[in-house]
Amino acid sequence: MNKKEVLEVWIDKYAQRLVRIAYTYVKDWLKAEDQVQEAFIKAFHSMDQLKNIEEPFPWLARIVINECKSSFKKSWREVISDFLPERKQESSEESYLRTVQEEEVHNAVCDLPKHYSLPITLFYFEELSIQEISQILNLNIGTVKSRLARGRQLLSRKIKGDGYGGKGIKVSKNVL
Repeated sequence: MNKKEVLEVWIDKYAQRLVRIAYTYVKDWLKAEDQVQEAFIKAFHSMDQLKNIEEPFPWLARIVINECKSSFKKSWREVISDFLPERKQESSEESYLRTVQEEEVHNAVCDLPKHYSLPITLFYFEELSIQEISQILNLNIGTVKSRLARGRQLLSRKIKGDGYGGKGIKVSKNVL
């Protein structure tokens, strides 16, 4: 038999037993099946190292156990990274949701009357100071402050769902 046929026999004969072993480590049937699948892949690539091909179960079980232990190390690193947010990388899903949220906020700002949307855009999106906005718009500093305050109030109502098509937008502090 070639390596592929041997692997198929092993899967048919040992998969359920190995999943039960993996389950004792990971306590989740789906994760256990994943670990066994990874173990079979490693076993396939290392098949030449097996000394007793007639009884591969102990060897396969050892690979499964090592895979489970390895997954604990990986999950431990993920838990640690949750405590270290500066080192944690944003997932593609989080990035997408943040982009959609920012777009919705930007659209809500654009829907405001111009005399409110312009100061908010300059202050929050362009990160200009109140004094710089005052010079650009040729307004008093007090006027810029009041337009920012009133614009934030209107925006808050829109975002909470009162005036933005009936759907609320959840905004984190770092978006606005």
